[in-house]
Order: sequence, then C-alpha cells, then structure tokens
Amino acid sequence: MPEVNIIVQNADGSPLMPTHHYGRVKRMLKVGKARIVSLKPFAIRLTYQIVNPGLDTVTLGIDPGRTNIGLSLIDSKGRNLGSYLVETDNRDIPHNVSNKKKHRQASRWGERKRRQRRAVAHDNTLKITELYRILPGCKKAIKCKGIKNSESRFNNRKRSEGWLTPTAKHLLNTHLRIVEIMSRYYPIANVAIEINRFDFAKMENPGIRNWEYQKGRLFGFKDRNDAVFHDQDGKCLLCGKRPIEHYHHIVPRGRGSESMDNIAGLCKQCHDLVHKDIHAQEQLKAKKQGLLKKHHAVSVINQIMPSLLKELSSRYPTYTTTGWQTQKMRAFYGYPQKEPDDGTHYIDAWLIAVDAMGITPAEIPAFEHVGTIMQFRRHDRARIHYQHERAYYLGKTKVCTNRHKRTGQTKTISLAEYRVLHPHEVSKLTVKKSTRGYNNMKRIMPGALVRWHGKILTVSGMHNTRYRFVETNICKEAPASECTIIRHNNGWAFI
Repeated sequence: MPEVNIIVQNADGSPLMPTHHYGRVKRMLKVGKARIVSLKPFAIRLTYQIVNPGLDTVTLGIDPGRTNIGLSLIDSKGRNLGSYLVETDNRDIPHNVSNKKKHRQASRWGERKRRQRRAVAHDNTLKITELYRILPGCKKAIKCKGIKNSESRFNNRKRSEGWLTPTAKHLLNTHLRIVEIMSRYYPIANVAIEINRFDFAKMENPGIRNWEYQKGRLFGFKDRNDAVFHDQDGKCLLCGKRPIEHYHHIVPRGRGSESMDNIAGLCKQCHDLVHKDIHAQEQLKAKKQGLLKKHHAVSVINQIMPSLLKELSSRYPTYTTTGWQTQKMRAFYGYPQKEPDDGTHYIDAWLIAVDAMGITPAEIPAFEHVGTIMQFRRHDRARIHYQHERAYYLGKTKVCTNRHKRTGQTKTISLAEYRVLHPHEVSKLTVKKSTRGYNNMKRIMPGALVRWHGKILTVSGMHNTRYRFVETNICKEAPASECTIIRHNNGWAFI
C-alpha cells in the first residue's frame, strides 16, 4: 500500500478510511460526487452520505515530546495509514509569559499612577509620611504610601489541585489538540502512547547504584569548582573553546550564594569581558540557565504524563508501552537506534501502536512520505508595533532622552541629569516628542496559507511587503501582491 493516502470524509464531516485510489478520487471530484475541503492536508468530502461505511480499527500511535511529537496511524493489520512529525512552539512559552508579565506590570503601574494623581486632586493622600500595616499573609509590617487604605488583593490566589506550570499546561493542551485534529481526518478507534518516568540521576550516570541516589550533586568531587569543571567538560562557558582558568560568581558573592548554580567556569579573556561588558554578563546568565535546564524537556513530560493519560482515557480506549520496549522493537524491525533530536519520532509512534495493539505487521513501512505539522502562535494581540522615546537635541546632536530616567535606561542620560551637567544649555535644546506606531490587527500571522503561482505555501513571517515561507525549497519569499490568502493562521499548519 502506498504511504501517501488521501483523506476522505463523509457528507456529515465524519472521517472515513483514507484511500490511495487517486484515479477514482479524480473522477469523483470531476462528476461532483466529492469536493475538496482542505488542501494541506489534501482531504475530500463526499456529497452523499454513506450510512454504514464499515470502518476498520484505526489506532493512533503517539511518541510524546516537548519539541517534536511523533504520530502514526495504523489499521488492524498494522499497515501505515499516515505518519507525521509535529513541531511544537513550546520552547517559546517562557519568553511569551515573561513578556506578558512585563506588559501587565507596566499597565498596573500606569493605573496606580492614575489613582495617585486622582488622590492628590481630591486631597485623599496620606497625611503622615510613613504608615506600616500588617497585611493578610504577611508576618512583618509593610510600608504603605501614596493613597489611603488601598485594599490588599495580592494574597487571594491559590493553586488548584493538579496545577501545572504554563509550559506544562501548554504542552498538555498541544498533545490533546493534535489528537483532536487527527480525529477529524481519520476514524480513530484506539490510542497508543509511550509512557516514561525519566530518572535524571540515571541519565547523568547510567551505572548509578541505589545507595548513591541519596548523595548530593557534589558527591565524588573534591569541591564546587571541581563539579563545575566536570559539568562544563573543562571548557569556558561563555566562548566554549578555551580551558577554564577562573571561577566566576554570576551574582556577586555578597548578594548571591556559593552554590554550583551561581558559579561559572571561564577563561581569562571571557572573565575580563564579563566584568566590563553588561551584554557579556547577560549572555553568561542565559548560558548558565540553559546548562541548568538540560533535562527541562523530559521534566515537562514527567509533569504532564498523568494528566495526559487521564484525558486520553476519557476520550478513547488508551493503550500504553514503555521506552525500553520501543527500543527493542526498533532493533527487531531493523530501524537504527534513535539519536537525540534526529526527527524520527514517527518511527517510534508506529512501533508504539504496533506493540501496544499486539499486531504483527505484514509489511514494514519505509517512511518515505512523512508529513510535517507545525504549531504557530495564533496572535500576540500586540497593538503597539514600536515606540520612540522623547528626545532632546542640541543642534542636530541628540544629547538626552526622557524627562526623568526610566527603568533600564543605561545608554543615554535623562533631561534631569543633563540639566545638572549643563545648566546653561537647557534653554537651547529642541524637543522631539515620543512617537508610537501601531500594528494592523488584521495582519497576516505566521502559519497562514497563501497561493503563489499555483503553489500552496505556508507563511513563516513578513518583511516589509514580502512574505517569507516555510517551504524554502520551493520559494524563500515573494511579494505579498503576488500572493492570494487561502486561510489565516489557525494555530496549526500541515507542511
């Protein structure tokens, strides 16, 4: 059976068994017995209803992951009906949540300032300079300032049972959503999934003994520096080339700690650079955080697995298998052993489905035609595209920005500082007011489908008036005027 199958739906939209009879599909489209409902993936819908379609038992095999998820669908004889590699955007969640936090804090700060201005206008400010109150949930008194008796609302949030971090919750919803999407195109009767509880200590040391689990991170090392040297393989963390010569405290010793998480091994050149360049300091912090999160992906999988199994079991008969069984099946069927990030999760998904259902397949698929499904952020809801600060010029030279120094303003000075340094030149300054540019809220987002010279392409971004595409082997970018929008981004794109 060919691995490229055409998806077929009944007249009511319910999925039927996929077909590889291309000539028959072409004739049905020509005479009006079917119509095209999707171009990516290519799917047709019958114009007449089949009452008893006689569906085979289709099993969806899932190889869960954080960045890549493997999917394979098999029938009752183990034949491969379709395989997909799902590329998620889960790694962007911490950055998106951080940005959201900044915007919310800025909004609340602006609202607080407005309340303070109203309080001053209505003579509702505190009459004393300092007021200390013991607020709910606090053991020590907190200094209150600004306006009178503002009610405390920061201590009324509680985490419900089964609470997950934003990253884990997004990944859980991603797995459930992709199963829901597959159920639109294939008559899924069962779900098979690989479950693992990753042992981080064994991942670091495969030969670890039972009694060694109670030892700390410094067990076997003479001191912290020796452990840091081992973690970084003796190479400088910043440049990654030269050997370690110095051990640097990322947060200064007076304000930080002496733990391994606060120490980085650096060469002499990078150590000097970190003490002089703020960008090098930020880069070092980011690299240290990345080193500390080397098992973050499998940690998230550990978090979501109980909830994922519970949700899947409530929707489909769910069968499970383990990682070591999948590894044995790879060797049995002659597939090479899986390497990290090799992109062959769909092979594992087929093996998981076959093993969980106890099927001996008549033919082993070669996986020559594997589909790719990419996840895109639907919309960031950002109205502001750019914002330029108020600037002050002496002639044609910009000398300062903002009336008062804002948080994080390091490259330029404010007008207040310039007034102290050059009191007689302030009257000569010209002002350029702050400007703001807004996004078009109906703009095309990455993940949209467009038609360009008869080809269906997926938009990955936009630069000026040109679209950039995911399918770079067909076309890297093209003018927007030459493209016709077929579908806006709905969160997922079949490549």
